[in-house]
Amino acid sequence: MAQKNRKADEGSQAGITAEHYYDYEARFVKQKREQERINFLPRVIKPPMFAKGEFALGDLRVFSRYTVAPLSMLTCGFLDLRAGARTEPRRMLPSLIAYIIEGSGEAVQDGLKIPFASGDVVIIPPFTTYQFIAHAPQGFRAWLPQIRLWHGQGLLWRDPMANGESDHETESTSDENIAPLFQSRRQVRSFTAGKTRYDWFLSRLADENRIERESPRVIRAADCAWENSRQGRLKFYISRWTEVAARGLDVMAQEISPKERSGEHRHIFEELLLVVKGRGYDLHDGTQHRWAEGDLICVPPMIVHQHINDGKESAQLLSVWPQQPGHELLGGIEQIHNASDWKS
Repeated sequence: MAQKNRKADEGSQAGITAEHYYDYEARFVKQKREQERINFLPRVIKPPMFAKGEFALGDLRVFSRYTVAPLSMLTCGFLDLRAGARTEPRRMLPSLIAYIIEGSGEAVQDGLKIPFASGDVVIIPPFTTYQFIAHAPQGFRAWLPQIRLWHGQGLLWRDPMANGESDHETESTSDENIAPLFQSRRQVRSFTAGKTRYDWFLSRLADENRIERESPRVIRAADCAWENSRQGRLKFYISRWTEVAARGLDVMAQEISPKERSGEHRHIFEELLLVVKGRGYDLHDGTQHRWAEGDLICVPPMIVHQHINDGKESAQLLSVWPQQPGHELLGGIEQIHNASDWKS
């Protein structure tokens, strides 16, 4: 009997080993295919190429990962509203930001009206009911970059308005499960710190609730200062040092004067840029990719890249990247060459 059991165990072990081997082989093939897609897909996405639906670079759920652009974690959408128009109320688990390209309006968040204008960044915290309203005379146009992380955490199925739609069944599920959960979490207002390291984790919920309550829901363009750096002329809307109502993406604007070029650098995290105005081209590992106003520039991981303005007017780019992984988990930024107009 013992010998029989031993043979059964050996057979089972052989099966597991084979399974792991073929699983590894499949992963290798998949990784190679993904790298081929990254190399093949366009680095500059132009307006006629934008998806007709909500997400210009693929669905938030990553169903179209590496099929539209060479990015996996980042996607985005655009919102155009004529004067007096308004969106339907919506609520999602992920937080959201909106960069106002032009025009003005207001965002209504859980009944709170927040006005905004061209150049501002609107911030919507997680599980917050929001609605956009456009002001006269021209309405507004906004860019909405987002992180595609939620699919891997089993959270999207809990989002009653993930599609911008709602039905009785999903609303009922949300009311019974998700809404009480967030209400309970947001009621944590204070925590008496102890002496253990675990107490720090417990204190974070109270801190994050305070930041969400007290921090601005809109960042005004005029309140953000320009600074000259090795990478060029930059203005940070959101960075790791910024206390805002929701933190998921770093947001940075860059201006490049005619016939000048940004610094050349490399980082492991992805980056997505909107060309707000101007024209020029990017160099990605020495390969040229032209862009103009309204285009999206996609920078895959570990690519040496640089922005060059070969036009007659100043160019302005708006850049986003995932906040925490970008700074803390993937090694930061490697500067290779300084901007052409950098003065130490």
